[in-house]
Amino acid sequence: MKGIFGLTALAIVVCYALSWLVTCGIIYLITLCFSLTFNWWVATGIWLIMCLLKSVFTVNVKK
Repeated sequence: MKGIFGLTALAIVVCYALSWLVTCGIIYLITLCFSLTFNWWVATGIWLIMCLLKSVFTVNVKK
């Protein structure tokens, strides 16, 4: 049971890390296009806000 829990926790951490990395990469490209300065704190804050909004506004489709 410990192995399954550890593997699941690792998969969740990897998914969140990949999500953070992709979001920060997109924000970096946007700031690069508009000649703005990129800041990791701001990019991480935007990612956290997006995660919060995703958890609040979920879409449930019922058939």
